[in-house]
Amino acid sequence: MKLASSDTMKRFLSDHLSDLQGRAEGDPGVSWDFYSSSVLEEKDGFACDLLHNPPGNSDQEGDDVEEDDFMFELSDKPLLPCYNLQVSVSRGPCNWFLFTDVLKRLKLSSRIFQARFPHFEIATLPKAEFYRQVASSQLLTPAERPGGLDDRSAPGSSETVELVRYEPELLQLLGSEVEFQPWNS
Repeated sequence: MKLASSDTMKRFLSDHLSDLQGRAEGDPGVSWDFYSSSVLEEKDGFACDLLHNPPGNSDQEGDDVEEDDFMFELSDKPLLPCYNLQVSVSRGPCNWFLFTDVLKRLKLSSRIFQARFPHFEIATLPKAEFYRQVASSQLLTPAERPGGLDDRSAPGSSETVELVRYEPELLQLLGSEVEFQPWNS
């Protein structure tokens, strides 16, 4: 905050930090406007509008059609936590649900789920590796950590976590709907 060069930047940082720490019910600052980082820079100075042209996207310059969309997941029930994990060394990270969360939401046993939906990918990850990846990839409060993230299993433990891969069809089964909205509308 001491390094902020303008009132706009100080307000932006203050609101951002308040959001990360959580706000009390009824706080008038519960919602705040976010105008990309470009509003904080001088007009003739170098700036990057992170919402329009993120750094590192130069190899996709010609394909702006989908890049300008936000994805919203809507549901009548609370959304299940989704984790971006790398479950094997042969491929990069992708999104996964805890299999136990999916089974509870659908009110199915593991055997029945796998018999009805054999095409969904289910993977197993050592519990310690799951906790390591989750802790390093997400900002979670202690209450949001899955299954007591602080209660990690001992290194070398044989405990595992079952995961089911995030798929559009699975989202429909869970009662969610995905919508894409252009960022400039």
